[in-house]
Amino acid sequence: GRHAFATLLDANHQYQSLSETKQDKFRLHMTLNDISAQLLAKDVLVLVLSYELGGAADSAKTALTTADPFNIGMVIYYVTLGYAMPPFVHWKMVEHIKRWFTDSTFEDFQQTFPWLVISEDTWTGIITTMNAWVDPEAHYSPDFPSAMEVLRSYRPNGDDRVDNAMTGLSSMGADNELIGDMKAKLDSARDQKRAQVAEAFKSMDLTPDMIEKAKYALGEDATEKEMRNFLVEIVLDQMLDGGPPRYVSPMDKLFLEQTKCLNPEAGPSDEMKEETSSFVIGKNGSSPARGSSKEEAIEAINKYKPHVGKNWVTNPVQIDPSYWCFSDGNRATDEFNPVKEFPQGFLTQDVISFMSEPPPDILNAKTDEEKEKVFKSNTLASNVIRYYWHVGRAVTNLLGKTVIEIALGSIVAFGDASSDREGKAFPTKYHRITLSNIPDYTGMHSVFIKVAPLLSLKSKSVTPCIQSNCLLNTGLWKSYDDYLFSTTALGYKEAEAVFRLRVADQEPSIWGTNVWEQVDVDDERVESLSLSHEEVRTWLHRLFLMTVVPADRDVNSMLREEKASNINTFLLTLSHCVNLGMPAHFIASVLEDLLKKKTLMTKATLSNESPALYLDSKDVSKKRFALSAFHTELANQTAIFLQNSILGFRLLDTSVLPTQKASLYELKLGGISPQFEQSWTYEYGSVSSAMSLGFMLQKKKVRGDYDISTAARNNSNGNQMFMMMAMMQGGSMPGSQKKPSKLRRDLLSSGDEIGHVFSCMNWDLANQTASFWMCEDVFEKFSDYHFRLIRTDGWFCLPHGDAKLGDAKHIG
Repeated sequence: GRHAFATLLDANHQYQSLSETKQDKFRLHMTLNDISAQLLAKDVLVLVLSYELGGAADSAKTALTTADPFNIGMVIYYVTLGYAMPPFVHWKMVEHIKRWFTDSTFEDFQQTFPWLVISEDTWTGIITTMNAWVDPEAHYSPDFPSAMEVLRSYRPNGDDRVDNAMTGLSSMGADNELIGDMKAKLDSARDQKRAQVAEAFKSMDLTPDMIEKAKYALGEDATEKEMRNFLVEIVLDQMLDGGPPRYVSPMDKLFLEQTKCLNPEAGPSDEMKEETSSFVIGKNGSSPARGSSKEEAIEAINKYKPHVGKNWVTNPVQIDPSYWCFSDGNRATDEFNPVKEFPQGFLTQDVISFMSEPPPDILNAKTDEEKEKVFKSNTLASNVIRYYWHVGRAVTNLLGKTVIEIALGSIVAFGDASSDREGKAFPTKYHRITLSNIPDYTGMHSVFIKVAPLLSLKSKSVTPCIQSNCLLNTGLWKSYDDYLFSTTALGYKEAEAVFRLRVADQEPSIWGTNVWEQVDVDDERVESLSLSHEEVRTWLHRLFLMTVVPADRDVNSMLREEKASNINTFLLTLSHCVNLGMPAHFIASVLEDLLKKKTLMTKATLSNESPALYLDSKDVSKKRFALSAFHTELANQTAIFLQNSILGFRLLDTSVLPTQKASLYELKLGGISPQFEQSWTYEYGSVSSAMSLGFMLQKKKVRGDYDISTAARNNSNGNQMFMMMAMMQGGSMPGSQKKPSKLRRDLLSSGDEIGHVFSCMNWDLANQTASFWMCEDVFEKFSDYHFRLIRTDGWFCLPHGDAKLGDAKHIG
């Protein structure tokens, strides 16, 4: 939601500067899309609370000094940033959720908030989530964790990073000696950096401004040594933890360090004053910034800490078991330090420039009185309230001009509903699409063929674009070309030519945010990179090989290349190529060759290494690949595409395709071990990407053949140092020896004698059922074949009860 909130602030800022005539024409439509109902429910709740906050106070100052709007702000503060919250705040949160959501109806909500557009299906998903937030104990099993259970595994502090990394190494099997050695080295590196900074300050002349800032924080009686140490800590905050000091309150930082909770601000709220009545610092209850020492503040916090542990309540919005994975009350938490990350992510200079009442900046304070006022008012809670008050006022100011659509589902399938959207007068094209790291899970290839068509045409005033970044396996890639090649089988310049988009940065980096822009029809850069028919054919062959027989990847590896593609993705690529203007007869000829010939002769190369490195060279000699194991599914899915008019072009010869209509089948599989549940860690049997799961039909099944013992893996002798080095440097683990998969090797050598591989299926873990579309004559032909779930990353069969294809039920 951060980008949506910033867009609202920007839009309101620009709207206010427009003439009355231009204001009348102003229109903004934003679509918030996610596959997780929990995340959308959180965004909707915060939007409604912000709107309520903006309507309850006519200024940010009023919101901070009046009880009712301040209490709304407290709910936003803890809901968005906290892992636990005071009981009163939790009660207020439940009150708001019941009032606007769970005790309301879909029709009443739409009338109350006409600027929020939600379909009934999305509404159902949101209400299901919010019912669980209101009464988590009744909706979650195992038991919903207490605040203390959650805080035990939450590590918000910079000094916890080493401990968190060591815990991760331990869970992956590293022994105590390795963990101790790694921790010592990391601690040593940090100590060396600290010593270097301290040494630099020893010989540095302190400027009057530096002395003034240090004395302001430490007191007028601070010694030179204390001031130098203080400045060292500020520099280390920037260098090692990335914390900006301008909008960080010392008290917020201390409270988070000591309790892992957000500092409770009393403000004008009687209930919050009662909550913090036992939280007194020093003899006079003064601020830790002036008049009391850091030690006094820590002492006060630790006296208050038992109250937090006993009475505070788990934030169900942040700790939702349907989204986060729990085990014995713990979860694998990402490091989140709200004291540092809220200013970094939300209070950027651009965003602050959009705010009519921005947070006070210590750098602008001149007198002692001004500085004292800044320190007292520049808390995390006050800045959160200021920020979301501005969001609420932006919504109010833009009523009738702005629509925020909430859409639950996959962004990849979003464009499939374009006809329905046109009927509702919703946009089918967008000027800007912000994906964050969605391509980590969908692959950039799916972005190009399914999301890029949602961009509007380029105009003189607007260049439509898609913005994304890589967060999951960043260290795996040596270059942006490698990252893109992994799923597109193209380097970024070739991708520009094929997909008719261009990277805004001339030298894109895997570590940065990358923007792909819509281009003009005659864009010189894109036109200069155009590929010949032979080059396009080779690319499509390479893409097909990468799709049906991706390289071996160790399922136990923490750092693993994801291959989010299947036969459907390949066929959609062919259709997209025709839509981009490539000759339909040429694209059809590529597909017909693949359908007719079970052995492929091509200049394309098959990558047997992961990650697959992009090679900026032309393939010269043709190679032969036996692909009969994948031929049946290609024919089946092509027939389904033609039956449903999805392919977008005709085939001259359909004699090799199934002739009967496609039906939906469901097969229940028993005997699956609980260890095969999905999780956030790459444990044995987990499936991080649904496209790593498929099935194989075998005429004869041999027990134990192609089980986990035959899977691909990296034999690194348990040395987790290799893994950490790979994460930091990119590429495979140094010194590791790869064991290839027996199943993948046999499929390439013996083809359909081993089995027929299918990549398109849905897997319902809870009910242990596989569902798939199959032409009825294909189903009849293979009904007596053994059905085996396989993983196409490690390439092995998953253990489950015996089943044949004919056991599947016809369900549609």
